[in-house]
Amino acid sequence: MRNEKTTDTSKPYIALENIISWDAKYIESSIETEGTNSVFKPNDILFGKLRPYLAKGFIPSYEGICSTEFFVLKAKKGYYTQYLLYLLLSHSFIDYIKNQVAGVKMPRTNWETFSSIEVSIPSLEVQQRIVEYLDTKTTEIDKRIELLGKKRDAYKRLKIATINRAVTRGLDEHVSLKDSGMDWIGEIPVHWETRRIKDEVEVNKLTLTESTSPMYKFRYIDISNVSSEGVISFIEEVYFYEAPSRARRIVQKGDIIVSTVRTYLKSIGMIDFDAKDVVVSTGFAVLSPIKSYSKYFYYLLRSNHLIDEICALSSGVSYPAIAATRIESINIPVPPLEEQKQIAAYLDERCAKIDAAVTIIDKQIDALKRLKRSLINEVVTGKRMV
Repeated sequence: MRNEKTTDTSKPYIALENIISWDAKYIESSIETEGTNSVFKPNDILFGKLRPYLAKGFIPSYEGICSTEFFVLKAKKGYYTQYLLYLLLSHSFIDYIKNQVAGVKMPRTNWETFSSIEVSIPSLEVQQRIVEYLDTKTTEIDKRIELLGKKRDAYKRLKIATINRAVTRGLDEHVSLKDSGMDWIGEIPVHWETRRIKDEVEVNKLTLTESTSPMYKFRYIDISNVSSEGVISFIEEVYFYEAPSRARRIVQKGDIIVSTVRTYLKSIGMIDFDAKDVVVSTGFAVLSPIKSYSKYFYYLLRSNHLIDEICALSSGVSYPAIAATRIESINIPVPPLEEQKQIAAYLDERCAKIDAAVTIIDKQIDALKRLKRSLINEVVTGKRMV
């Protein structure tokens, strides 16, 4: 293990978030660092010791600094660095080490445990042959994944464009247009109106208080539970006295929740399920439509036009935020109620078809990723000879 530390932050920095799990690939980000970091050299191996089951490993080609949550490893003479990385990212190794970690919320391994793990290493000649084989095969798989990823991105752009057009122009391609008076939207149909968001919704109308029984159990939604696609993927059950102090907004079916912190994450979701006993973080503004049709209003908020406006009105760099009162004051295009329903129904159908196509692509990508991981594991453990 290279155990060199520094407080000099002038060199390129790698955080755990920069490394893709299992894939040994680096992704750019705006993450900055301060304090003490580990130093790495070209051709070192970085292996994440925090949550090692995430399988975050990488070989940099340059000198820099990284989070101290990485082990910085230097291959000894007689070992190929790339072979060792393949070994560390094999299912067999990860499955073993994930049972050796300490801690519950932030499980991590330590050098004593990590360095004492026994592994079978072939000769240098076989290591080289394995690396050449896996480099070739994994590159082929990565290319197929990349092509599918581009196809997936094209569908996502189509979905965004479909929503953007429908909520600002309607469904009639030949409708007469007028200037909306809003630079971020441009022209809208002549029979549409422009109003402030607060003219169409109530904001944060229900708040949980301590008068509620402290033993009562709630389902809790935080910012991390809402994806940039608007999918609410996880709801944690908590008691009032266990819930974070910020978990104080009650939602009802039909409400739209809009993140007011870290607005660049585009965490905007619709409560389209039974919302009994659901509370959300006060990092959300809860919009309850009183005049507009809920689903249309949700699509409007998910349009790039409105998301970009919310981001533009946010303040702060690392954690941009916006007050709910600022959101309330934004002017929006408002079609007649019946037309809102027609637009929402159209978008439900179109988006469902696009989402179904994306789901198929995601399954194909996942299958290729599993194939890649299985291949690496079989080769470095000697189950498949090359």
